[in-house]
Amino acid sequence: MDSEEKPMESEEKNIITEDDEFPSDLESKNDHHHHHHGEGHHGGFFHHGHRDERTENEKEEARKGSFLKVRHLVVEYTSDEEVIHAVNGVSFELNKGETLGLVGETGAGKTTIAKAIMRILPQPPARVRKGEVYLDGEDLMNAEEKRMLEIRGNKIAMIFQDPMTALNPVMTVGSQIAEAVHLHNAGISKADADKKAVEMLEMVGIPGERYVEYPHQFSGGMKQRVVIAMALACNPELLLADEPTTALDVTIQAQVLEMINDMKHKYNTAMVLITHDLGVVAQTCDRVAVIYAGQIVEYGTKFDIFDHPSHPYTNGLFGSLPKLDDDSDRLSPIKGLPPDPRQLPRGCSFCPRCPLAGPECDQHHIHMVEISDGHFCRCVKAVPMKKAEPQQEEKGHQEV
Repeated sequence: MDSEEKPMESEEKNIITEDDEFPSDLESKNDHHHHHHGEGHHGGFFHHGHRDERTENEKEEARKGSFLKVRHLVVEYTSDEEVIHAVNGVSFELNKGETLGLVGETGAGKTTIAKAIMRILPQPPARVRKGEVYLDGEDLMNAEEKRMLEIRGNKIAMIFQDPMTALNPVMTVGSQIAEAVHLHNAGISKADADKKAVEMLEMVGIPGERYVEYPHQFSGGMKQRVVIAMALACNPELLLADEPTTALDVTIQAQVLEMINDMKHKYNTAMVLITHDLGVVAQTCDRVAVIYAGQIVEYGTKFDIFDHPSHPYTNGLFGSLPKLDDDSDRLSPIKGLPPDPRQLPRGCSFCPRCPLAGPECDQHHIHMVEISDGHFCRCVKAVPMKKAEPQQEEKGHQEV
């Protein structure tokens, strides 16, 4: 059996290190392309040509645990017969009521991860080559499309990045919200759907009488509120927020974040927040995953990441922020550009830009290392935490 198809089990909580097998450390780039085109996938969202050789007990174990579980997700895009490696073995877990922040530069793969969870990636050119997504124990990657239509909106909702393009310009905002309610609640009357739409608008701070107005009659902040109202109309259990405040000024941004937090606490909603704004992360998130070149390079609680940033890329992100107590004339931006996703480095993807890079960094794939309880870093210079030695024998001698 090919070593790439045999998962490596890990008992680590919150992060699953099986992603360390993906993708380029097990095969050369040339073999990589031939391998992809020769697998004989049979259509559908997930490549059913992949042989799942786990036992039923292993599958059942994968379903247990956290509310949302993403394991070893690998997503590729094909363009002009070239393979673009967008997501390269991402794994994380999320409990109800928690918020996970996905932080990274544009093009890191954050939005692709969210769209893969919802199964709304355009195919072609996108393809999920490998991975598992479990929502409340249900396998989304192998669910029928009819079932996914029921899940989207009811259990998972997404706030898209640009409210200007997320709304239909020729429909009133109220009718767009009512449509979402009607689609996901069989048997609901038009009058009840309209009433629910008015309630949702008022819940996000928009007067109900504006139900009959069109998107162009709203400001940017108001449009974003409408999109949030639409996403929350069916009380989803998981909210995927793709940079929900990027186009807003800081005052409106604070109001929108406060409203999202209120909704999250009211309905105990789990949320994946995609952003490149560390201030938004500090205000909203419980846990943070720093994404670079389609991989998680550092993962931990908000306090782990902000108080003890360990990966050079994470330190670079903080170093590029202005500080009120710093008299430096210039900021310290990260030099260089992210790697070409068509030809990722064999070793650490951040190696060409890293100020601490050494000869060992580009030789082989870098594994996640637990540097403190629940805090993981993908760097050869990361120092693993010391595990506590068992005390049973010592206690036994004392008792004797």
